[in-house]
Formats: sequence, structure tokens, C-alpha cells
Amino acid sequence: MAVNELPDELLESVFLRLASPICLVRAASTCRRWCRVVADAGFLRLYRSRNALTIGNYIATDTGIFANWSRPSPSCRVSSLAFVPAAAAVTSSKRFSLDFVPEPGNTSWVLADSHGGLVLLVPERYYWGNASSVSIVVCEPWTRRYRTVIPPLENKHVACLDASLLGAGTGSEKKNNNNNHVAGVSNFTVLLILYTFGSGAKTACIFSTFTGADEELRLRLTRSMDLGDLIRPKGVPRRQRHFDADAMHFAGRAGGSLYWGTIYGVVFALDESTGELSPLTLPKCCASEQPRFYYRQWNLRAVGDDAGGGRLVRVVQHSDLEVLTPLHAGGGREWTVEKTLRLPELITRGLPELEDYSRLVERLTGVKILEVMGRSVVLTPPEGSGMWPFSVDLETMELEHVYDWGDELVQKWVFPVKPPWPPALPLHATTDVH
Repeated sequence: MAVNELPDELLESVFLRLASPICLVRAASTCRRWCRVVADAGFLRLYRSRNALTIGNYIATDTGIFANWSRPSPSCRVSSLAFVPAAAAVTSSKRFSLDFVPEPGNTSWVLADSHGGLVLLVPERYYWGNASSVSIVVCEPWTRRYRTVIPPLENKHVACLDASLLGAGTGSEKKNNNNNHVAGVSNFTVLLILYTFGSGAKTACIFSTFTGADEELRLRLTRSMDLGDLIRPKGVPRRQRHFDADAMHFAGRAGGSLYWGTIYGVVFALDESTGELSPLTLPKCCASEQPRFYYRQWNLRAVGDDAGGGRLVRVVQHSDLEVLTPLHAGGGREWTVEKTLRLPELITRGLPELEDYSRLVERLTGVKILEVMGRSVVLTPPEGSGMWPFSVDLETMELEHVYDWGDELVQKWVFPVKPPWPPALPLHATTDVH
């Protein structure tokens, strides 16, 4: 059979096995037909879901034991970050230094978020300080390019609680020659969660880039949403011992959505494709869930990537891990329990060296989620066991010690970095395969 007689399905099967996006671009450059197969949006989504494209991770270690679960932590200062290349990545950590971004005046850059190949930097004084006329930076470590922009804020008496980059579909991304959305340092969308001093109002603001009359890149406010009733529904009394500005906590990004949990038992999500915010209906943690479940980052996280569906994991009964998925395949607000992992059983079965601690493990309490890395959840060990933190793979149920975490049970912030995606494919190939 000649090469040009291979059906598209077989070509796709071959291309899906190409480990590097560079090889994918070379294949697309071979001929018009191969370019068409590779450029198909469905194929690109499938390729990304099956191939680990992460170059590496920026990692910051919190400075206190369970002292700061809100992001961004002061530990996320750019000056204290470590870049750890992925095992399969052929690259140097020095290449991904952020030293090409000029220092802000009288403050430090904090790594607020990463998405795809982009990194969002925000001045540290932006958090819990006057946020008016403060510049933020979006940079691309892969190409060492950056752009500085100032979010236009009508209210000058606000502070930033959270900052995120949003993916395709929210209005800013241009399209490449294959009609795919492409974000870059000149076209991106930023979400800021702002806190208003005095009134205590919390607002989600979405800003998109545009080019002004002076040819300068600027941000415009495209959407503003009050978060008051989402964080604390009407009729729910305020928790008196808590600062209300710290009532919501970022749970992560998965499946094209960003997730937050609140101290009032609410979980809500922002759909990156529409910019819509909506509360989620999760099953009760137990039959007598009184008072409302208290969500923090140590007991609720999102798991997944942009290509696949998102899931939530939460710690219940102090020692069990619930994996939650949308009730309907297409997503939606109603969620259900996919499976419950009894950590004492998993630990004694998956880590045989803990047989001497079997009684201690059976009384396992106070488990906390330290971080989500890929499809694995990093958890604190049984108190008093002398164990290192361990990870649970949610697909295989395999357990592993996480020795490079260190013996201190501290929060780590992991910011993955990927190469630009989709790859820059040729507009058309000049030859056909015969």
C-alpha cells in the first residue's frame, strides 16, 4: 500500500504516537493531506490529551507549616522560585529563569498563575494593598518575551485576592491560520478577584487585550461579576471568627474551568469558554452535614487538564478521599461521587513498609492535600508515623513516597509550563505524497 493510500484514521493513529510537537510540525510540513489531518481541531485536542506536553514546573515552597493556604503565597516571589524540568524534557532550568522581566519598583514580582506557555506576574504590593495603577506582566518563558499592562480599575480602593490567566473562548485569543485559538503575550485574558475596602465586596473582573490608537497593548474590562451570594448564600450566617475577605480559596484549574471553595460550604466554577460563574451542587460529605462543610485548599482540589474532563477531590471524614465528577457527561452544575478512597487501607496495601505502623494508620486523621501534580494528589502522612508525604494516582490507585518534597509538611505551589500550543503549523504544504 502506498503512503497516499493510507486512510486518515490510520494516519491519525500514527501521528498520535509522535512524542514531540516538533515532530508533529515536521509531519504537517510534508504534504497538504498530512497538514490537513494534523491541523484538524479534534485531532489536536486528542493529541494534547494523550501526550504530556509539560516542559517543567515552577515550584515555590511555603514558609510556614499549614500557615498560608491562600494563593498566591509570599513564597511565590519570583526570586525564590525553582524551575524543575519534566523528566522527558530536554531543556535546562537556566533557560526558564524569569530574569528577563524588569523588576517592579519598591516591591517584588509574585508568580500568580501559569497557563499553557504563559506566566502571569503580579506585584506583591497588589495583594492586600491599593491596587490602583499597578502594572502586571504576562510573559512567555519559552521565547523570553513579555508585555506589561495596567488593568483599568474604576474603584481605586481595592486589593487583589487572586489573579489567573484564562484560556480560549473568553474573547481575547486570536486565531491562527488553522482557525484555532492561540493565546500569546499580545493576546490574552486575565481574571482578577478584587476586594473592596470598606464595603467588603468581592468582584470577579475579566480583562482582555486590545491595541489602542497609540498602538500600545492595553486591557479592557469585558465582564464584572459580584461574588457575594456565590461565596455566602443568602440566609447563611457569617462566620464571626474569620476575615470575610479570606472566605474563598482557589481549588485549581481542570477541564476548561477554574474552581473555588468557600468556608460556607459552597463550591463554584468559572467556565473559561464562556466566562460564566456558577455554583456546583455536590453530594453531602456525610448524612449529618451540620454545620456546612468548611472548604479550604487542604481538603478540596481540582484534578485534570484542559484537554480532558475535570474532577474534584476532597477529604471527608478526616481520612477518606472522594473523587467527584459531573453527573452528566457534558458537564453541568450537579456532581456525583465517582469513587471513595479509604486512605488507611490504601496506605497499608500500597506501602508495605508501614506494617509496623498499621495501628497508627488505622487511626489516620487530619489528612491534608498538599498539592495536585498531574493526575496524582500529594497528601500528608499519618501523624506521628515519621513518613514522608505520599501521592495517590487517581487512575491506578498506586501510592508513592514523595521524597523530593522534603520532610516538612508544607504547602508547595506548582506552576506547570507548556510549549506554545497549538504548534505553528504551515499554512499549506507545497507537495503531495506519491
